[in-house]
Order: sequence, then structure tokens, then C-alpha cells
Amino acid sequence: MRRTASSALWMSLSCGLAAAVISSAAGHPGEHGAGGVQTDEEVCIAPLGPEGCGKAAALKRRYLAGLEPFEVKDATFNPFADRDYLSDTDVQNNFLDIAVDPTAGTISGSNTITVKSLVSGLTTFNFALRSNFAVTQVQVNGANVALPSAPGANSYLRTVTLNRPYALNEVFTVKIFYNGVPVSRGFGSIEFTTQASMPLISSLSQPYYAATWWPAKDGDVFMPGDNADKATWRMALTTPGNLMGVSNGVMTSVETLGDGRKRWNWESNYQMATYLACFSVTNYNAYSVPYTYNPPGGGAPVSFPFRYFMYPGSDTAANRAAWEKVLPMMDALQPVYGVYPFANEGYGMYQFPFGGGMEHQTMTGQDGYGESLTVHELGHQWWGDNVTCRTWHDIWFNEGMATYSEAVYAERKVGSTGQTALVSAMNARKPSSTAVAGTVYVYDTSDNNAIFNSALVYNKAGWVWHMLRGVMGDATFWNFMAQIRSQYQGGAVTTEDVRAVADAVTGQDFAPFINQWVYLGGAPTYVKGFAPLTVNGKTYAKFHIRQSQSTSYPTFTTPIDSQFTSSGGTVMYKVAPVARTSWFVRKTPASPTAFNLDPNTWVLNYGKTAETYVTAGAPPVILESLPLPGASSEFVASPTNVQVTFSENMNLASDNFQVLRNGTPIAFSYSWSPATLTATLQFESKLSPAAYSVQTLGSPTSTATAVALDGDVANPNLASSLPSGNGAPGGGASYNFTVVAGSCPADLNADGVVDDSDFVLFATAYDAFSTMAADINGDAQTDDMDFVLFAAAYDLLECP
Repeated sequence: MRRTASSALWMSLSCGLAAAVISSAAGHPGEHGAGGVQTDEEVCIAPLGPEGCGKAAALKRRYLAGLEPFEVKDATFNPFADRDYLSDTDVQNNFLDIAVDPTAGTISGSNTITVKSLVSGLTTFNFALRSNFAVTQVQVNGANVALPSAPGANSYLRTVTLNRPYALNEVFTVKIFYNGVPVSRGFGSIEFTTQASMPLISSLSQPYYAATWWPAKDGDVFMPGDNADKATWRMALTTPGNLMGVSNGVMTSVETLGDGRKRWNWESNYQMATYLACFSVTNYNAYSVPYTYNPPGGGAPVSFPFRYFMYPGSDTAANRAAWEKVLPMMDALQPVYGVYPFANEGYGMYQFPFGGGMEHQTMTGQDGYGESLTVHELGHQWWGDNVTCRTWHDIWFNEGMATYSEAVYAERKVGSTGQTALVSAMNARKPSSTAVAGTVYVYDTSDNNAIFNSALVYNKAGWVWHMLRGVMGDATFWNFMAQIRSQYQGGAVTTEDVRAVADAVTGQDFAPFINQWVYLGGAPTYVKGFAPLTVNGKTYAKFHIRQSQSTSYPTFTTPIDSQFTSSGGTVMYKVAPVARTSWFVRKTPASPTAFNLDPNTWVLNYGKTAETYVTAGAPPVILESLPLPGASSEFVASPTNVQVTFSENMNLASDNFQVLRNGTPIAFSYSWSPATLTATLQFESKLSPAAYSVQTLGSPTSTATAVALDGDVANPNLASSLPSGNGAPGGGASYNFTVVAGSCPADLNADGVVDDSDFVLFATAYDAFSTMAADINGDAQTDDMDFVLFAAAYDLLECP
């Protein structure tokens, strides 16, 4: 929504926001975690309580005040133009020295930007400052240079021509003097208002509105930007003498000026993205609470203060107690997130006039006291501030993980029911079945509604993190998150960076997951069915998982838990569907009586209804084999055949199999038993020491249905990879086993001694020459070399 909405539309913007509104209005749950009543479009989430609907409420207030909520783009705007100029420089520090005048509604002062050139011969520096501000002077390394031109249409960018070319890695300063009456944009990027008749001036720059109150290197308005260029921060904030100024980091001093005004000096030595810089001015009541964290495992204690800034009228015991819950929240999150990333400067919370909250680095602004809101903003300190979405395309990284922090805290807080609480929290943050059609990835960064879409960028993205945890398992997932922080703390990540870390940590390919859940829209709706199967006295569950969601949605291949109940107990397997209908067979301790799909709620879905097992199209599979995949046997007890058991009668012949010995095919005779559904591959003798591979060839089919074998073996060296199958017909089988020499390969009859009985066996094999029956050295034949080894063992008479 870029132009003033109709009054009818805005009057509908409340905690009951309708679907028609979300498509044209802000759809954003208060930065962060929503409040009020659950709605179809997720503008509000019940657990947050009475805060209201966050930024949706803020937008409504702006409309009722006659203010334009978002910057207006004219017809010349080109969303694909390269207007950011972000890669030529690296900002080291911002020193913002400004005075605010509540009566005149003005900001005046300067920003001294310390810059390092990243190119040779740098001659210009670009910064963003909205056109309503006058730039009165610019100095480069203390020398005046020409004033920049005012920004063009649809832009905040201004260009300074430097006093000379700057070399690669050369550092210089650009000091920009400016003044003007700020124009608030976005969700209230800079507000001059009041609380209890006292002046209140506050900023909220996200996503690209920092330039509405200070000159900074930043991505241009509407553009994807690049949050990787972070800088340390100093702020000298001059206010009327009866007001207090709050900003990021630590307040280093307060000066009383000759005219009675006060200058509040703040500083942060942590690198910070431009949009996370903030200030707020009013007659705050301020207090602090000490905090110490003792890391699990006996690490060194970490101590820092929590600082609070409240309006005097809000400074009640109840409100203090609500905000001080952030201490046990910190205790709950640090064991899995790592130590609070800004411990040297502490954590602050200040009251501001915007809906919901904003995770300004080290100093969160909030207008409410709800538990979910507070933990959401705290979670951002790790995921959003310490590690930041690199572009606004990738904001799902920030908001999804902060939303998931609400659920993680519900799971981990004192007195929690654990997994039950986690699932309850995630279900409370489940997008509606219509809202989920959109993408988590923000393709159009010129649309604030898309950037802050609560159903997608917050709630569905929260589920993306939850599903990653479900796929990886707890230990691997938290290691994955630690690796993201280790590699990118103090910097920024793209969606592809996240995928690359997931691949590296797990050794798996997460490109399909990211494609389906981040880049594409929708979610699965499952239909399930099962039937019992007994073969050779062993019990199995045959089951299918069908996806009935819109054909415009992808087929979701996310591994999902499948639980089976029987008189012998309960077993659970994780399977990955590959098609709209996927079939599987898994072992059960007794004949299965019930099938529960995703019993622990790890996958976002919109139905798990039951139906009769679908036999049409169901492929046969390999149930078991001897030797098992990954088996290893000593030569004295090596197999003389391979047995492969199928789930049903098969159309098979000898040319449907191949056995490789160290990569070379070996001969066998083939037989099939309809009674046991087993193919036997018989060798001329026992197998000698070597690496073996059993493979199916061609496309063996079921005699009953003519459906091709699903023979895929997930891990050819793991016994639990059988029964075979990836869910679809047509895959061939391949698995491995080994035979090793062992401690006494000359003991051919395995009676513990090397004697005349073994000699008779050796002589028989030696006469055959080609047989492996006495192939002690593993060269695929019994010959003189084996005789030498046998004779040496025979002289010892007994095995070692």
C-alpha cells in the first residue's frame, strides 16, 4: 500500500483484519510477534495478548492522523535498476551528532562517517538522506567539498565527490552537516509525538528508512540493499534539559550545555547494520538489573546489565516484572543460541510509540509487555542483529528465527512441558491455508507489505526453521545454527548462505528443501493409507503418502515421520516423499494396526486424513537380503550365496542381477522361490576376501501388477536401508558387503585348527584352480601363492 487507503479499508485494519486488507495493507504483526485475536491472515497471534496488532495497528494510527504510511513510488520507478552502489566502500564507524527540537519538530547536526575504500581510485561516496533535509556542508578528511545534489525521483541517494582519488584500503572520513523537518515513512521511521503531554521523539528505520532521519550509507529506498556493511556507532544526542536520550550500546556520559540542554553520549563497539541504529527521547524513568549467566559445562560466567527505560506513567511494578522476564528468557535461549552476542554492552529495553517492537541492536524498543513480544525481540539479537539478513529478499532469516524463538522459549522456559509446549506454540503460529500460498522469500523489496507479511515472512518462515530442526534432529540443528553464527556473526547471510551451511553440516543437499519452502509457495496436504504385510513370518507395514494440495504448489519432499503401532510396540521411520503419491514398506515388530503421520508436528501441513491403502501403482521392494548391506564376514565363514527377498512375486531372471567382486562381475547360478519370494544367487564356492556389490539390472516388475521395482537403497553399506525404496517405481538396487581374511584364513573348515581336514579342502580347491574356496590371499583363484600361505599355517597346526 503506497497511497492513502480508503477510510473503509483502514477502519477494517484491526485484529480482525480481513483477507482483502492484507493484500493491500501492512500484514505485519508488530515487528514481531503479533497480538490480539488469531485471524485468517495472521496479522495478530493470540499468545501475544493485549499489545494490539503491532505494525498493522501503527499503520492504522498513521492513517487516522492523516499520514502517508509508505513512501510513494512514481511511474518512473524501476525495481531492477542498480541504484545502491554498496560494494565500493566499507563504513567503519558512524558518529552521529544531532540535536532534536520537539517544538520545531526538527533535527540538525552531522554524521562523521569513517570509510575504507574497497577499490582503487575511489572518487565518489554515496549516502542516503531524504530530499526534505538540507545538506549544508560536507567535509572529506576535514576539507570542504562540493555539496551533493538532491536525490532524484524514487531515491534517497546523494553522491559526494571526494577531494581526490582514494586508493584500495585507504581510510578517510566524510562529515555531512544537515538539518530539516523529518518526514516519517514506513511504520513510523521518525515520529515527533507526545506521551502524557511530554515530548516523545523516536526512530524506527526498518527496512530502508534510516535516511528519513540521518545521513548514512544504506541501500536506497525500495531496493534489496546490502546489510553486510556494518559499522561501530557513536551518538551525541542533544535534547531539552528535562528529557532523556536513549540509543544503541552504552551511555558513556551526559553533558549539561550552557543553554540548559543535555547531550547524551552513547557508543557501541559492535558492528551494526544501518537500519538497527536508533534513538528515542522523552522523560524516561531509567533503572538497571544485574545479570550473570553460567554457561552449561562449566564455562566462565558472563555478567552484564539489563537496562530499562519506561514512560513514568507506565513504570509500574507489573510492567517492570513483565519486562524483567527477559532475564530468564536469556537463560533459556543461551544454551542453544550461544552466549548473548553483545555481552560487553548489555541489553536494553525502552518504551516507544510504535506498534509491537523493534530489535535495535543492544537496545530493543517495545510498546507492550507481552512475553512473546519480548522474547521475539530478544531472539533477534542473535538472528537479525549479530547475524543479519543480507538483503530484504532474505528477511525471512531474521523474522522467521525470531518467531521461532517464541516457540523455543515456550519449550525451554522453567516449568515448560517441552515438546508439547513447542508444538502448541508452532500451531499458534501456523499461517492460514490461503495465506501460505505465498513465498517466504521476498521477491519485490519495493513492497513493504511483502517484506513484513506476517503469514509468510514471520510465521511460515518460523516453520521453515522448525522443519529444518525436524529434518536434522536436535543436535545437528543446533550445531547448524552455531555454524551460521560462527561463520557470519558481525555480518550478514543470504538464503543461499543458509543452504550452504546446512549442506556442509549435514552432508546432504538442502537445495530442494530451500527451493520448496523458501523460493516457492504453498504447503502440503497429506492423505495416508497403510496395509499389513507378512513375508516369511516377518511383519511389515505397506503405506502410501499422497499429497492433495493445489497443483500450483510443488510436491514437497521434506522427510516426514511415519509411526506404526502394533501389539509388539511402536516404531517410527522418517521417509521423504518424491511424488504426489509415494509408497513405502517398513518393518514392524508385529502386524501394524495404526499409522500416524508426523505425530510430533515437525512439518507444516494442512491435513493428514486417512484412506484405504492405494495398491494401484504401488511398487514392489526388496525386504531383506543375506548378507545384509554393510555386512562383513571372515573368510572361514564367508557366504556361498546371496539371497534377496522381495515384497511380492516378481518377474525375474538371472540377467536381472549382477554381483561384483572388487568391481569385476563373478559367476553365479540363479533360482527363485515363490513360496519365500526369494531370489538365490549361488556361487561355485564360498567367497574369498574382497569387496562385493549386489545390483539389480533392468526393470524387474511385479507379476501381479507389472509395476517396476523400487529398489533404491539409501545407504548401500547400512543394514537398516532395507526394505528398499525411495517411494516411486523404477529404481535399481545396489548394496555392498565385504569378506575379510580374518585371523586364520587357512582354517578352511572353521574348526579352530589348521590340519589334514583343511588340507583335503585346500587340495580340492587347488585342483579346481579357479575356485575361491581356498583363495587365502584374495586374488580370486586358488593357486601356488595360496599354497605358500596355507603351508605356513599348517606348520603351526593351530590358529593364533
